[in-house]
Amino acid sequence: MPTSPARPGRVSPVARAVVIGAGVSGLAAAWRLHRRGVHVTVVEAADLAGGQVRTVFFDGRAVDVGAEGVHVAETSTVSTLAQLGLLESAVTARTGGTWLEREGRLRRLPAGVGPAGPTRLRPVLTSGVLGPLALARAGLEPLLARRRVVGDVSVGEFVGRRFGPQVVDRFVDPLLGGIHAGDVRRLSLAACAPQLVDVAAEGRSIVLRRRPPTPAPARPEAPVGLLSWPDGLQRLTSELSSRLGEPVRLQEAVRALGFRGTRSCEVELASGEIIDADVVVLATPAATAADLLAPTAPGAAAALRLVQTASVATVIASFADPRLSRHPALDGTGVLLPSSSGHVLRAATFLSSKWPHLDGDRPLVRLSAGRAGDSRLDDLTDDTLADRLVDELGTLLGLRLQPNEVSVHRWRRSMPQQVVGHRELVATARGRLADLPQLALAGASYDGVGVAACLRSGERAVDALLGRPEAAEVVA
Repeated sequence: MPTSPARPGRVSPVARAVVIGAGVSGLAAAWRLHRRGVHVTVVEAADLAGGQVRTVFFDGRAVDVGAEGVHVAETSTVSTLAQLGLLESAVTARTGGTWLEREGRLRRLPAGVGPAGPTRLRPVLTSGVLGPLALARAGLEPLLARRRVVGDVSVGEFVGRRFGPQVVDRFVDPLLGGIHAGDVRRLSLAACAPQLVDVAAEGRSIVLRRRPPTPAPARPEAPVGLLSWPDGLQRLTSELSSRLGEPVRLQEAVRALGFRGTRSCEVELASGEIIDADVVVLATPAATAADLLAPTAPGAAAALRLVQTASVATVIASFADPRLSRHPALDGTGVLLPSSSGHVLRAATFLSSKWPHLDGDRPLVRLSAGRAGDSRLDDLTDDTLADRLVDELGTLLGLRLQPNEVSVHRWRRSMPQQVVGHRELVATARGRLADLPQLALAGASYDGVGVAACLRSGERAVDALLGRPEAAEVVA
């Protein structure tokens, strides 16, 4: 989602900034401010920077238990990683294929099927994932594409109109629903699949549309795809933190914000300390931002309180069982399960198959759980959750599994749900902050999930405050 353009009215240079929140968006904003000559202070309520980027040392390897990698698909992401000196050491995920669960059996995800549905029909026809009637219905997409879509609709509604409900249930639900831990019949097409908005509005076929040739990368030597580093994704957030003029101030909760006209503000910490700033980037979840803004911008706070979230959890497990090492499923990178499966398990990622730097004698598996509207996660203790997910994986693979070691990590209310109308909701909140040009919002709550989206959100928040930089302003 595009951020607001730079707001008029600032006549003096910006010398001091405070960034509230040291997740990816907050660190990206802080680094951009620092590179533009602004003294920046970053405050974070937690005891670690990085937000949902968290790398732990597990079974002798650096394993990510939150965000798993950064997807490189835009020039801006390549540029940011290059400026940080991280391209040369990056590790690219293997593309061994993904499995889908269907009625207790594993099927290969057909080529050309993405989170928002098929872009090619032939692989779908031969995949065995759809029944005969559903195949016939999916083949009508070029004819049904003429029905234009006006306004925002859910991804499930749009894909269902085009391809039929079985494509939604068996492809879009496990892929897009898994990425967002949400209900695809509520998730917004405009927010979650923006590449299809013009296709929907103009009545063009998805499977027959002409695709431009893949552009050459901005740097020919740059890796493409999903990236991480041998010491984990936390390498990115550590590098961002280390480039700032002063360390991130951890365990520093913000109590209140005070604004003096349109050119400065005060950030009051829970300790009572007050930090003066010319500009503030509020890079926190929407609920936290709403609490801080309620006294001075109640309209914006009311809008932000409507942003919905889901709780998720990851269980990392290692296995010494040689049957698992030899299992054909580990030729792929993981298994995705539809919400209709009844399992608590949402996805299993075979980390040692997917990431070269996680190779080892004992396979590593990342088990993901939690969806919007599913409260079972809250009812399970960590031990019970780990046992449940390992048992469900074993059932899928036809094995009785006993892990060598497990590690459980919960992320409560961490996944923003970009439901229909989300972009308009965020635009409304930002519009109601127009009288506070010294403040900008950044983060997954507003501009989308994923590390690359959070990097862009932080950088664009700074551009909204200061104006887009001239080439000479930002140096590596």
